[in-house]
Amino acid sequence: MNRGLFAASAVALLLLTGCSASPVERDAVAAPSAAASADSAAPAPLVAQTPSAAASASADTPEGAFLAGVRDVLPDDTVIPDATDQQLLAAGAAACEQMAAGTDFSAVSVIEGEPADELGIHQDSALIAAVARKTICS
Repeated sequence: MNRGLFAASAVALLLLTGCSASPVERDAVAAPSAAASADSAAPAPLVAQTPSAAASASADTPEGAFLAGVRDVLPDDTVIPDATDQQLLAAGAAACEQMAAGTDFSAVSVIEGEPADELGIHQDSALIAAVARKTICS
């Protein structure tokens, strides 16, 4: 993946993870034809997504390996239970950028509002960074 896509993905992650929809907005789900458009103006609300057969089949790609790895290591009580594949890839790209700038994987923070543990580590972000380092970071 190129750096431009990483930057765009990181921006998308920041925008999506920091937004909370009102009850009215959560009820207004985009129609499938509107959601299929990659250039839609407003992102669809977060929906729980389990790995599909297509995602599992693409595990031989760096992105597929990343998604499978992240979904495998994130705990059941993750702060991002409804993250989509696209959001996880954006978080991974942001983690790669932070680590390329010299941040240790345990100090990476890619989830807005994620609380740090008693050691100051953002656990879910650190897990994403560890998997990204092994799979998608170049």
